[in-house]
Amino acid sequence: MSCVAALLAAGCTPYGADTLRTAASPSPMTPAVRAVALDRTAWWGGSSYRLTRVTTTVGTDGRTEAQLVLDVGVESPVPVAAALPKVALEADGVAVSGPLEVNPPPFGRASLTATVQDVGTPGQPLDPDRLALVLTAPGAARAVIPIGEHSGQNAVDLRPTPLRPSADHLATGRFRLALADARLRDDCTGSPTAAPVVLLGTTPFSPRPLRAPKPGQHTVELLFDAPADTTADHLLLRLTLPDGRRLAPTVPISTAAYPDRPDAVSLAAWFDFYGDTAGTYTLEAADAQQPDDPAVLTLLAG
Repeated sequence: MSCVAALLAAGCTPYGADTLRTAASPSPMTPAVRAVALDRTAWWGGSSYRLTRVTTTVGTDGRTEAQLVLDVGVESPVPVAAALPKVALEADGVAVSGPLEVNPPPFGRASLTATVQDVGTPGQPLDPDRLALVLTAPGAARAVIPIGEHSGQNAVDLRPTPLRPSADHLATGRFRLALADARLRDDCTGSPTAAPVVLLGTTPFSPRPLRAPKPGQHTVELLFDAPADTTADHLLLRLTLPDGRRLAPTVPISTAAYPDRPDAVSLAAWFDFYGDTAGTYTLEAADAQQPDDPAVLTLLAG
């Protein structure tokens, strides 16, 4: 495999329907350029990756260069240390590039242009209609964005599924919680590993750490808003799955600061499991000083 060089820089491109265009080569000495404009998104490790354009250029030496334009957004209302995927181009399910590191910001969105040199085999034409962009890591779920109509792979977007709650507030003992978000996810879950402090402007923040689940693993992600002085030390949460299994949070309930809300903190809980996901989930929340008097709400998938 040829060595891969990657360059990340700010960039943008217009969004639109998928199109495939070939630029005519007026002479044998002019590089052959093929461009695909598309609008496809996959989720991985707590971030969304919106691929909007891929351009392949075959030079006169037979080497192929691919340029990808990505709009990357962190799927969290607070700073997070998102799990980072290994990004590679595949043709017919076989890697034709080395890994390309794509680093999303800890908070917010970024537009990235990635240029990958020496794609495929030198001297052999590379058809962008057969390419797919794959985001994964060893032992983790794969997200697949087909670039053309003949990539040999189906799209796998790992799109989060909203959970419809029976109530948007929980009151139990000393805790007053507002449910900010409830989703079923296959692309990220909580991590017990501490994340390094990052700067948002001049303000230091401790990001909420995330990791990628294993293939076939699901997590129920619950985010709550609470008063700024709330800690999760004595909050007990239990989630009953549709099949009757009762789970404790996979990692300790975490609190994180909002960048722009000094009066509130965000509490997060993740419940990892394998198996069917359809049906109704039941959440019980209790103050450890009053464990026999929990607040209860239900969450419906879909």
